[in-house]
This record gives sequence, C-alpha cells and structure tokens, in this order.
Amino acid sequence: MRDKPFLIGMGYLAAATLWLRLVNLGYSDYQGDEIKALSAPMAGQGLFDFLLEQRKGPVQFLISYLMRLVHPTLDNRTLTRLPFALAGIAAVYFFYRLVELHYGRRAALIASLFLAINGLFIGLARIVQYQSIVILFSILALYCTSLALIEQRWKVYGLYTGMLCWVGAVLAHFDGVFIAPLMIYLLARWYRENKGLDARRRFLHIAIPALLGALALAAFYVPYFLSLQESTQQYWWLRIAGEESEAGEPSSLFTFTLYNPLLAIYVYAALGALSLVRLRQSYPVWLWLALPWITLELLISDPGTHIYTYLLPACIMVALGTEALGDIFERLIGERISWTSVLALVSLVIVFLSAVSHLIFIDNTPEYPWEERSILLWTVGKPDTRYRLWVFGFPYYRRWEEVSEYVTQGGGDYYATNENKSISSYWVPYLFDINRAGYYIHIYYPQSFRERLADDKIRYWTKNYPPVSTYIVKHKVVVEIYSMPPGGVDEIKSQGY
Repeated sequence: MRDKPFLIGMGYLAAATLWLRLVNLGYSDYQGDEIKALSAPMAGQGLFDFLLEQRKGPVQFLISYLMRLVHPTLDNRTLTRLPFALAGIAAVYFFYRLVELHYGRRAALIASLFLAINGLFIGLARIVQYQSIVILFSILALYCTSLALIEQRWKVYGLYTGMLCWVGAVLAHFDGVFIAPLMIYLLARWYRENKGLDARRRFLHIAIPALLGALALAAFYVPYFLSLQESTQQYWWLRIAGEESEAGEPSSLFTFTLYNPLLAIYVYAALGALSLVRLRQSYPVWLWLALPWITLELLISDPGTHIYTYLLPACIMVALGTEALGDIFERLIGERISWTSVLALVSLVIVFLSAVSHLIFIDNTPEYPWEERSILLWTVGKPDTRYRLWVFGFPYYRRWEEVSEYVTQGGGDYYATNENKSISSYWVPYLFDINRAGYYIHIYYPQSFRERLADDKIRYWTKNYPPVSTYIVKHKVVVEIYSMPPGGVDEIKSQGY
C-alpha cells in the first residue's frame, strides 16, 4: 500500500471516529438504560453496598459517581457522556494497533474503519453505559497480551497488563469474558514460542497474573452473587428465556439493521464470508467470534445490543475478506489494477456507510428511528414495534428538563405518560397512576413507540380539552401536557367534565 492513500485513509479514520462520537453528543435527553447507569447510592448507603444491588458490573456506576463530583446535577449531558465517548474513540485506536500486530496495517485500517462507522458501536459510545468500557478494555487485554507475544520488552509485562485489562472488562460487564478464546490462543502461543524460558517459569508467568485476576474478580463478584437481588434474577431469566408474546423476540439481524440500515448487512456478510479464503490466518478470530455468537444466538433468547461482542471480530473478518477479494482480483486482472479497484470500491462503501451513520446519529432532523427519513432512494425508520426495541444513542430530545420544571411547579403526587417509565420517572418525582394523575405528559415519537395510551380517560380528556403546555423542537411539537382532575373516566364525566 502506498503511503499517500494510506495516510488519506488514516485521516479519514480519525475524522470519522471523532465526528460520529463527539458531534451533538449532548443533544439527546438521558434515556432508558443510560438513566439506570446514572443511579447513585441513597442517603446513608455505602458505595459498595450500592454496587452489589445493581444488575451490571460496577465500572459504569463508578464513572457516573465520579462525574457527580464534577457536576452533581449531571445537567451537562455532553460532559457526563464524554468519558464513554472517549473510551469509544480509544477503542478504535487500540483496535487498529491490535489488528496491525497480527495482520498488517492495511487490514488494520480497513477493520478499524468498519468499527468506527458501525452504527452499533457509534450509538453505544454516545451514551452513559458500560459497553464502550467493555470494548476498550477487551481490546486492550488482547493488545497487551499480543505485545507479550511479539515485543521482547513486553514479554512479561504484557501478560500482567493484559490480565489487568481483562479484569477491567469483566468488572464493566460479564460480556468481557467473550474474548476468552483469543486470549487462550495468545497465551498458548506465548507458552509454546518462549522456549528460552524453562517450562516452570513459563507456567508461572501465565498462572500468577491469571490467579491475581481471578482474585480481583472474586473480591467483587463473590459477594455480588451471594447478595443477588430477586429482581435481578428475574431480569436475567427474561433475557435468557424470553417473554411470551405473539411477535417473539427481535432477531439480531433486526437489531443490526436498526443501527446499520440499508447496505451494511450485505457488505458484512459478503466480505466476512470471503475471509474463509484466508482461514489459516483468520481461524483465531473465528474462535473469538464463535463463543459470543453461540452464547447469544443459541443460548440467549434476547441478545439485544450484546451482539457487539461478536461484531468486534466480525470487523476483522471484513478486513481479511477485503484482502481476499484483492487476491482474487489480482489473479484475474493483475496486481496494480486489482488493488486500485478493490480499494476504490471499499472506499465508496465506507463513505456511504459513514454518511448513513451521520444521518441517523448526528443529523437529528428528523429523529431516526422514531421518524422516517429518506436516504437517496430509500426510506428508513419506523421499525416494527411489535418487538422490544433496543434504541441507544439515537437522537431523542423532548425538552424533559422543562417538562419536569412545569409539572413539579404545579404540585401533585401522580402523573401519567405514554413514554417509558424508566425515562419519565427520572424527570418527574411523582408516582405513575392514570386515575389519580394530575398531569398527562404526551410525548410525540416516544421511545415506548406508543403514540397513545390505551386508556379511556386519556382518550376522553385529550379529545375534549386542550393541553396546558406545549413544547416544540425545530418547528415540531414534541410534548403536550394536559392538566386533569383525579378519578376514572366515568367519575370525571359525572363531575361535569
């Protein structure tokens, strides 16, 4: 690869990574699982006791806890999300370094570009949640362990730092265990190739950091599992076994295409399949991919966005598939023309996929996926709402701070809304009860995807009475607040309303 095209590609990688993770980072209201990550210990509760009560590992809560020391109200959404966005940016850099160590800089550039512009990784880097931390520390664990295998000065230190990073990944979430196949492969190679050390020393250099890592994990997870909340057990069981519904659970293909609409799935499938041509090179990455894929697709009913754990190695597959495509073209039309053609084709694909990610994450007019938007000849958005939708990082601004201020100034103890209660309860310190609600907060294009509450009182009141307050974003009504008397529909009708 010539230096000039390579430098252009690296410049594009840096620009796309920064743009898609930092621009308009504070636009969206806090949402869904992001709000859960903002939880803090109650008055008088110790931090460790608080962490033991959570459904996820402690790292995301520790970060948000530290952010409260910087700005206690967490009203600056950009600042609160910044550590997670920076982790997503660092992950792209170290992913490049990892792939470069094993497959060279051309494959590293292509794999990192696909990581940088993949909508799932973009969305997860734009929220306060554990995924960016898991991704970063998982990549660092593999990178440091690879350095121990390749670089003389990292021969021992790389094993310890790699294990330390792996502990960090697993403390962020159990997803961190999914790099185990590649870690085991790298450690086995390290043991086999360092015959200058006697067998006992080689064994100890692997066993000691592994034991220290296991002890560090046990220090948190042993008391965690001993004090496991029943609600957490039920939540895990629902994710594993699924909920009974006519529509069933959304497929991982559905989730992937929600974050990567249009052509991305075909690109990943075609180039990933071509990587089989280089199976002797790629089989360690296939081992890495196999564990999360088998676990999530065959053992778990609702994988949700956890599919990022096998999309990481999939990005490497795409890069190796691209190189295999270049080899095929080389045999057919000659080396010079072949790689020029392949790189030009891949560049066009990457620019197109980057533009799609910009339109659905950065450009918020309209707000995908709640609203449809046109991209060239296609229309995307408004997904099948029969399924539970995992929508993280997409643009969503409903002026909740102002809604909260208006409702709380009016007093009362109850409210109702068509939005997910996980969102509304963060902003409104009242109890959800339609019959006793003093206010009904109607959200247009809600994350619940419920345009109207299926309740006779709400239907009657919104049909016959105007909202007391309306909120607009970019010439579009996004919220209406209705003031209602307490009581069911028959009761308020009997009172003359």
